[in-house]
Amino acid sequence: MTQQTIPLSDLVPGDHALIAKMADDPHLCYLRCMGFCPGAHVELVRRVSGGALSIYRVDDADVALRRGTAAQISVRMEG
Repeated sequence: MTQQTIPLSDLVPGDHALIAKMADDPHLCYLRCMGFCPGAHVELVRRVSGGALSIYRVDDADVALRRGTAAQISVRMEG
């Protein structure tokens, strides 16, 4: 059975996931350069600015993403 994907924006702090797919949006190219690509491990570290921004850890780097940007990335929960 294939595990269901959810938007990265649906994670809660402390969740770990694997990136499954990213929207085909040229504006996301910079994220691919920072390690956000299918198969990468990602963790939601914390939410800031009332939840408008979230800090994600990928490849030992912390990256802040807006909720709308994170919603364009599909993940599968780990563990």
